[in-house]
Amino acid sequence: MAVKAFLFFLFATFLAHVAALDWTGAKWIWDVPSIGGNQPPGTRNFRRELNTGRRRAVSAEVAITVDNSYSFYVNGNFVGSGNNWRVSQHYCVRLEPFRNVFAVRGTNEAAGNNPAGVLAAIQVSYADGSSERIVTDTNWRAHTDTPGFERPNFDDSRWRRAVVQKNAGDAPYGNIPLPPSQPPLTIASSNWIWTNEVDGAGNAPVGARAFRKTVRIPGGARVRSGTIIISTDNEYTLFVNGRRVGSGNNWQVAQRWVFDLPPVDRVEIAVYARNLGGPAGVIAAARFDTAGNGCSNSVTFYSDGSWKANRGTPPGFERFGYDDSRWPAATVEGPYGRPPWGRIPTQNGVAKSTADVEGAPEAEKADVVEP
Repeated sequence: MAVKAFLFFLFATFLAHVAALDWTGAKWIWDVPSIGGNQPPGTRNFRRELNTGRRRAVSAEVAITVDNSYSFYVNGNFVGSGNNWRVSQHYCVRLEPFRNVFAVRGTNEAAGNNPAGVLAAIQVSYADGSSERIVTDTNWRAHTDTPGFERPNFDDSRWRRAVVQKNAGDAPYGNIPLPPSQPPLTIASSNWIWTNEVDGAGNAPVGARAFRKTVRIPGGARVRSGTIIISTDNEYTLFVNGRRVGSGNNWQVAQRWVFDLPPVDRVEIAVYARNLGGPAGVIAAARFDTAGNGCSNSVTFYSDGSWKANRGTPPGFERFGYDDSRWPAATVEGPYGRPPWGRIPTQNGVAKSTADVEGAPEAEKADVVEP
């Protein structure tokens, strides 16, 4: 209960931060005044330095969009990119205590002159519980594209101040939606995978096979809890970070597992999958909630060719830290909805484990939410 209460507190804090993000006071900025509302095509750099005095910065929630595309950096580290000014992206980043540099490489893409601009709202959280809002305005510096501009020690003292092109909400942009809430987790974006033993008709040899997927959590955050939707033709036992989550033996309905985890900086999924004859496949979607450095986020991924597959089930393959570097990539059989499986549904609520699959490794049970 204490773990769940702590996770709820972090999630509620995260929602409060996101809700506070809006475009109030934010401006569309570029490096020079527009001519008739237009700018020539090309790439420009933007920087905003934040010196916090004696207050210790912890993290920042960021909403950003650029007409037309951008790369976003904090303290020289690449954070993310976007290429659709009609929507904004959200980031939660760890900050240095007393000095931070936000940097944007923005590109105006067209054959001729057209509108261009950077729009951002940043909410900085401090260790004492206070916060501060930063928006794109004339306090940002702007220049033509310059190598190394994103580095914290780059000297932008000779750069001009950014020039306001429009206020947030003005034409031609209108009201840009803030980052949307997270969509429900589904397997609709997942692929059926197996080993490279699958023949042209989709059949595979009878027997057990091992699959693994490792995801490292960026930015110093730690995994706290997770949800996995999975189905396997014919049956499986699922492990996360060496702990047994559960088993299933009905590929016609995907099972949903929800569980808590000890805080670590990576996720290792292992699947003991057993084919009883004919077609064989594993399909999965996973979302892991993370917390740390004042940020609460999630990492979502799907079964695809980045997973590892083994024609056997090597001893210890389910354990946390197992070295699968020599395993080949899983074979992608096709996307969700393909024959012979079709558009299988996901069960309502959470799964109830069946008996472990014959031959599956034994392991400590994960802290699973029971139906």
